[in-house]
Amino acid sequence: MKRFFCALLASALVLSLTSCGKTEPAAGSQPAGSGSGSKTLRVGGESWQVTKIFLEDAAKAFMKDHPDVKVEIQTYADPTVVSNYSINWMKGETPVDLVMIDGASFAEQFIGKDLIYDFDKDLNFFSNFDKSKFVPSAIEMSRLHDKQYVIPVISEITAININTKMFKEAGLVDKEGKPLAPKDWEEFYEFAKKLHKVKDGKVVQQGATIQWGKDIHGTVLGVLQASHKTLYQDDGISLGFDNPEFREILSIWQKGVKEGVFSQETFADYDSGRNSYKAGKVAMLVESGSRWIEAGQTLGKDNVSVLPIPGADQNGSVGYVNGVIVPKCSPNAELAVQFIQEQLLGEHVQTSTLNQYGKLPVINEYYAMAEAPDWKNLKNSIDKSVTYPVYKDLAKFIKDLQSILQNSLSKGTSVDTTVQQLQDMVKSLNK
Repeated sequence: MKRFFCALLASALVLSLTSCGKTEPAAGSQPAGSGSGSKTLRVGGESWQVTKIFLEDAAKAFMKDHPDVKVEIQTYADPTVVSNYSINWMKGETPVDLVMIDGASFAEQFIGKDLIYDFDKDLNFFSNFDKSKFVPSAIEMSRLHDKQYVIPVISEITAININTKMFKEAGLVDKEGKPLAPKDWEEFYEFAKKLHKVKDGKVVQQGATIQWGKDIHGTVLGVLQASHKTLYQDDGISLGFDNPEFREILSIWQKGVKEGVFSQETFADYDSGRNSYKAGKVAMLVESGSRWIEAGQTLGKDNVSVLPIPGADQNGSVGYVNGVIVPKCSPNAELAVQFIQEQLLGEHVQTSTLNQYGKLPVINEYYAMAEAPDWKNLKNSIDKSVTYPVYKDLAKFIKDLQSILQNSLSKGTSVDTTVQQLQDMVKSLNK
């Protein structure tokens, strides 16, 4: 999520070029991998996706099951590479048959040019893969314009990653010794104060770190949804920052920053929060609810857990999916579908991403195979989560949101002024 938005700026391409989007799978063709000779399936993924979604493992397993198929994993450096695929696709050429994307909204740049398949209508994806297997919210978060241009592979939501050892030391546990989840943001603040430790004038244990860096939209929108039951104003399009719940939260955030209870470390360095958390220096980290798994590798799995942000149990949070798209130029669309169904949505990929990296499965049955049961703390949040809005000016929205909120928190800009700035910014967006 953190990287794809900048790539949206690189997606403005000349529309007069001939689209390759008129090629459909051949009617009555043999199932992928069943014919004679050898076929090559080219799968593209960003470097972290290749690792954390186990694409190499998936390729090896698929080739073992289909000896006449060669799967090539192509690693790309950043999302701008995928944006630039448009140039090839509009010429009817493609270096990849299947592409992992970081956030379903990333596919927006290809839809208006008719460059990618609708998995439902064009590829009949659900004719031999039961849609009810999916976590419903994962499917909803990957639908664009009421069509399935993206198949979700993993998902994430905004949550509270916690250090359970610190919670126990602070007495923030129930009778069974389980960590308490803050009911609202005032209680979150009180938790943070109890967890905050200073020795000889130096902070030795930070109460809470909140992702206010370049992923601030995930934090703010997650909080907005959880606290207000919706992201939007009455028009269902414009974001609704001007509500009592968000005003109160903003006031609490300002108070926590002023007192030093809430760290400002993410302002300048996106990675600093998770690094501090993994190092055992932060009691609560509000970010993607996957960080506790990573921290468990250094702190011990019994010393970490994850909790919903206040209100998310009832109203959901904001999530996003990593998914796949298939260009209409691909000569191996059917093979790509088969690879997705057999491997990317299969047990090994789905459970490994969960157990090793905390990424959430998109297939319901695999939650029961989680090595750590803590994901259950988020189940209601997962089931009720929504995706962020699809604005044409989403990149500008993220940049402006970061600037407005960071100024408000660090300089103490009044809540009224901050809300007005946010509302004015929303009005200016190209929806």
